[in-house]
Amino acid sequence: MREKLTSLLIDPDRDRRNQFYLALDLLNISKACVAQDNTTRALEYLKKQSGFTPDYIFLDSLQPSDEAILFLREVRKVKRLKQVPLIWYAASFEPAQQEAIREAGFAAGLAKQDNLHKLKENLKVLFQSELQETLVPDELSAATRFKMKMKEVFLQTQSLLEAPEHLLTHP
Repeated sequence: MREKLTSLLIDPDRDRRNQFYLALDLLNISKACVAQDNTTRALEYLKKQSGFTPDYIFLDSLQPSDEAILFLREVRKVKRLKQVPLIWYAASFEPAQQEAIREAGFAAGLAKQDNLHKLKENLKVLFQSELQETLVPDELSAATRFKMKMKEVFLQTQSLLEAPEHLLTHP
């Protein structure tokens, strides 16, 4: 693990961004963490701040979206960012999703945590791991496979969270 890291976090939730900062502070390895609330602002920032090359980019996503794939493609067009690991940062992440995430061009996935110390430990494991080099995927096929796989996982997760019908009250 590097002594001091820089990162870019893209997450619309201010509380989640604050939790992320705190987890990095607890690890005592953060040199800088820039946060943006959406991919458009993040791309604008990265293009304007040519001296900023993060060690990691964390991309929040509540569900599979064209926005995530488009962001990935645009980041890979910027020469200094081609080898920066993009981390899929989502409400849930299962090891079974790793293949689809890698095929889409993300280096790894990381689940958000309600517990600050668990997030800190997960970040520590991520930073200590040897991430494989990610390739820019075949645009259409990888994006399509990724969206289909992630949508399937999202729908399975969503159905687990819904209340059973017999518990719903009807007026």
